[in-house]
Amino acid sequence: MLSLLGEQIWGKMSLRAQKRPEEQRPTVFRRRYPRPWNLRSEKMERSGEAKPLEAIWQAYKEAVKAEGSNRAQALYQEMVWPHLLALWKTEPRVRPMQKEFRVSIHTLGTSPEATILAILGAGAEKVYVLHTAESERYLEQIRKDTGKEIYPIRIGKSNVARIYEEVHRLLKEIAQGGGTLKAVSQGEETPVALDITSGTKAMSAGLAAAGFFFQRFYKNLRVVYVDNEEYDTELRRPRAGSEALFLLPNPHEVVGEVDAFFARELYSNRDFSGAADYFKRLVGKTNQLKYALYNTLCEMYANWWALDFKNASKQGEGLLNQLGKDSNLNHPLARHMGRLQKQVDLLREADAFVSSKDLGRSKGVLGVVATLLRLSEEEKRPFLKALYAYRALELLLQERLYRLHGRRADEPNLSPGEREKLQAELSSILSEEARVGKRLGLLDLFAFLRVLGDPLLKGESLEEVQGLSGAVQARNASLLIHGLEVPSEKQVDIILKKAKRLRQELERQVRFQPDLEPIDLEF
Repeated sequence: MLSLLGEQIWGKMSLRAQKRPEEQRPTVFRRRYPRPWNLRSEKMERSGEAKPLEAIWQAYKEAVKAEGSNRAQALYQEMVWPHLLALWKTEPRVRPMQKEFRVSIHTLGTSPEATILAILGAGAEKVYVLHTAESERYLEQIRKDTGKEIYPIRIGKSNVARIYEEVHRLLKEIAQGGGTLKAVSQGEETPVALDITSGTKAMSAGLAAAGFFFQRFYKNLRVVYVDNEEYDTELRRPRAGSEALFLLPNPHEVVGEVDAFFARELYSNRDFSGAADYFKRLVGKTNQLKYALYNTLCEMYANWWALDFKNASKQGEGLLNQLGKDSNLNHPLARHMGRLQKQVDLLREADAFVSSKDLGRSKGVLGVVATLLRLSEEEKRPFLKALYAYRALELLLQERLYRLHGRRADEPNLSPGEREKLQAELSSILSEEARVGKRLGLLDLFAFLRVLGDPLLKGESLEEVQGLSGAVQARNASLLIHGLEVPSEKQVDIILKKAKRLRQELERQVRFQPDLEPIDLEF
């Protein structure tokens, strides 16, 4: 009853006020009659009842017209805000769906209402507010209106680096179960909201950038923003009741450009497995099937560099089939079909050799050897560098013995004369009495081919061959073979030099030069 009477009085006197010049309006009016919406707000706060915001908004617009735009903010706080606040305390609007957060982190500027709505919308039990010296005065209002304990963190209004540091610190504490927070359940991350609505542009941008970046490591982290769905052009402000807390999609996840950059960087560093993982995720995130072909390419190279020639050739054949379809003819990889075909042919030959162990498959031997030599050149660890080089040279010598003389290293079938000559050659190289076993190792093969008059090896001086002997002995005494030594770079280079020379001669024989360079990623 009192509210209705107040509205009637306010309506009549408001009309009178509009007809008078500003200077003639009685100043005692606002003191003598309490505004009906103040009475209504107090009653509403006590009972929890909220007046429809549309009617309140219309009354607010009339009041602004009557008292002037310079009173707009004060009138909003008196007439609209208590109703909007009560609504959000009971039914916060969250888009696209309600989500329960345990922690929320907010930037605060000089418009605390947006931060208050964000806190109520997130519903977190622990609330951190990044504020400046200027916005510190609003902390008490936030505590009062939200009814929550606030943990303030003072920062500079343009200190983006500090925002990164604070967010990272808080996320680490949360991940470790620090403070009063406990994990939602074992193995599940604590849901955290980062609210970028209020604060300076630098603060909001810094928090958003931190949030979208850290989402890669904290999957339950979301960037949120209070926006409106209706805007009152007359008042030049959002219409009360149209506000909502929006859970923002991560552009890195939706568009996928950041993942694509990471994939390309890993690819250029020969981490093909890592690049394949990123491309696989990109297919799911963007639904762009072009990334599926890049994923297949990476998996082919990953298997190739792991010496899994069978799966590498399968991946390569599948990639060629896909690129041959009309829907993929404009894919950037389609421009490299010629090179891809050569690489797949090489992988197929290498797989056939490894599967059959047939040294007569010289092109397959070449594919395996070329791969081993590339791995040795790229390897930084001396143990593996030596192993790759040693095995490449050994395979080349085995292939050469088989191709030129029809002999195998595991069954050389030496005649008594050949055994005697080989023993003498080895004794000369080693400068000590040598023994010849049933199978020929790397140095045995090198010496035996010299005994057989190999045109490429017999011209080498004894000193050069003894250098190879020293390198072989260093490899045998290495930590990963039979000893505790570390092969020197010089010793590995001796093996590599001789292997490359034999590889070049094999390429001339089979008239094929392997292409081991990964195809360029063009996007």
